[in-house]
Amino acid sequence: MSHWITLVTAHGPMNGWVAEPDDKPAGGIVLVHEIFGVNADMRKIADRYAGRGYLTVVPALFDKVQREVELDDYATDDYRRGNELSSQLGVNNAAELVATAVDAIGHAGNMAIIGYGWGGPVACLVARNLSLPCVVYYSTQPPGQPHSAMSPPALAHYGILDPLYESDVLATGNGVESVQFLSYPTGHGFDREGDPLHYHAESAARAFQKTLHFLEQHLGVSGY
Repeated sequence: MSHWITLVTAHGPMNGWVAEPDDKPAGGIVLVHEIFGVNADMRKIADRYAGRGYLTVVPALFDKVQREVELDDYATDDYRRGNELSSQLGVNNAAELVATAVDAIGHAGNMAIIGYGWGGPVACLVARNLSLPCVVYYSTQPPGQPHSAMSPPALAHYGILDPLYESDVLATGNGVESVQFLSYPTGHGFDREGDPLHYHAESAARAFQKTLHFLEQHLGVSGY
């Protein structure tokens, strides 16, 4: 079952999309959205993890700046507005809000953070602060850079055609031993099912299976 909830934060109420598994949770996941807010694709991804047994929440981080932001068209105006909102919020404020979401579903058991795009460095920061395992998809800042410095185990998915990543990152893993980098024959945004320009079904499916394996390893439990 999936539904909206209200999370209580130090900055006021914040919406969150919660996807609940059918049975007792195998653990908890907090998803950190891209610059497009908690849109249809993020809700589908949450439902996907719930279908594998993980209680999953996607906090609506932009609520601190503007409530109920949902950018689904991936058009130029969506990118512009999303970049404005993410800049106004900032990584540190976003990380504080994500930590609130972690607390909200702490009863699910062992936890992990998964960040997409702009949510990648936010996820890495929270994971470092709370010592939680972390997964990032096409993070706008590769793990190992300032906001994304990592010590907990992390998994990074990115496309070899993504201009945000250079070939030396692929070869060296950015010098971060705790991070496993996995590359795919595609570009940025390959897990956005509602974005036909960037979606790459084969890469998305492979990355999901790799993520499930990572979660089983580091949460100490297997999903369904």
